[in-house]
Amino acid sequence: MTSGRARGILVLFIGGVAIATVMAIRTPRPSERPNVILITVDTLRADRLSAYGYAKSQTPNMDRLAREGVLFENAFCDVTWTTSSMASVMTGRYATRHGLRSSYQRLAPETTTLAKVLRTAGLQTAAIVGSYPLDSVFGLDQGFDLYDDAFTTPTMEPRKPEATKLPDPGPGSRIEMRVLLREKAAHDAYRTDREVSDRAIRWLRAERREPFFLWVHYFGPHEKRHGADNYFEEVALQLKEYDADVTTADVQVGRVLDALDDLGLARRTAVILHADHGQSLAEHNFVGHGRYIYDVIQQVPLLIRLPGRLPAGRRVSQLVRNIDLLPTALALTGVALPTPVDGGSLLPLVDGSWADGTVETYVETYQSAETTSADVIDAQHDIRLGFRRLGIRTLEWKFIVNDPIPFENVDDPPPITEEMRRRYYSAELYDLRADPGETTNVITAHPDLAASFFKKVWAYQSVDSSSEPIRLDDTMREKLKSLGYLAD
Repeated sequence: MTSGRARGILVLFIGGVAIATVMAIRTPRPSERPNVILITVDTLRADRLSAYGYAKSQTPNMDRLAREGVLFENAFCDVTWTTSSMASVMTGRYATRHGLRSSYQRLAPETTTLAKVLRTAGLQTAAIVGSYPLDSVFGLDQGFDLYDDAFTTPTMEPRKPEATKLPDPGPGSRIEMRVLLREKAAHDAYRTDREVSDRAIRWLRAERREPFFLWVHYFGPHEKRHGADNYFEEVALQLKEYDADVTTADVQVGRVLDALDDLGLARRTAVILHADHGQSLAEHNFVGHGRYIYDVIQQVPLLIRLPGRLPAGRRVSQLVRNIDLLPTALALTGVALPTPVDGGSLLPLVDGSWADGTVETYVETYQSAETTSADVIDAQHDIRLGFRRLGIRTLEWKFIVNDPIPFENVDDPPPITEEMRRRYYSAELYDLRADPGETTNVITAHPDLAASFFKKVWAYQSVDSSSEPIRLDDTMREKLKSLGYLAD
């Protein structure tokens, strides 16, 4: 044992093999533990922040975090939609291990989460989340003393119940969850960023005790429904509003930072700002996220500030991952990892003691295997095919597998035949140094490299995972029936 320092274990899973390295990190005494605020801005692209070089609009409050802390230039999520990505953040594990890989699963109750670990260490824990993909039904509330998911605003026009009523198949079915998601979208899907800041600041002023862990999630520039006459007008409105929504989120982040200043908390509070995923803004002929794993959706901003502990204005160029946030938060607070994780603390990258950094990150999405996000393979007859998309991202290369699988949101989906698999299975390889926009598939020019990436992708699939299907409680089931969404 060393005085005033702890030996931190960094566990990497490369190609499915665990590799541990030991690093020395300064450990604060329990009485000196900083507070931690995790700020998640939904759907925020790194290249839309002025700190990352964007010139068309300004984000002064997020830029302030970059100026006063550390900016990570190459941060990536492991899943390109909210619920699963945040499960990875909160567990420090890839989705292949925590198991929440679709909207029809929840974290298993025995899962180790950041909030559980910090609460056990004596921190007060609270979460103020802004949209229904983070509803407590998905199990992300584990470990929080307060989990505020009181949403106020729909994302779509309510439909007539008789037009949308589905038969009640019993607890645990996918139809049951489809009904819940539809009901949430039509009634209470999200709340405004101002409402999120209002609640977070009220908690900081009146309910907190130190040290604390506070998670603040903004809906941010996530696309919102406008009720346009057609799809193309709707998409045009979403594209037009993206930068303005980023600016709105930045203002609300600034309100929380100002509250920390006013309350005298700024110097003893670690602030971690990131996004759950990015957003395709017409790149690859797509507007949205979740369906693909290209960089515009996988790359995210990451800023960390802790005055006196982390250098101001530092930029880190190595590849980092969303699964690194849990061990980083624990390293900042001096709390030991109770179980192995896939991520590692980023502090050695900040102080230069780990020059090489992580070699690669795994990425996936199963949302493209849901009927609403599936690929249209026959437009005339509206025939769709579900895919899981799996990949490896290094600083130089991006490898993607497009693998047809049965629909995730159907109880008894039709199987994928061998003929369908042969016809629609594909893979992509991009040289990011020459083609950062991922527009030219060079897989035929690099067969050996593609084969090595292919082996790595499937090695990640071989690990054990633990999740469970979502089962709504009787109160929620009766609510859905009373609203006319679920038949008796």
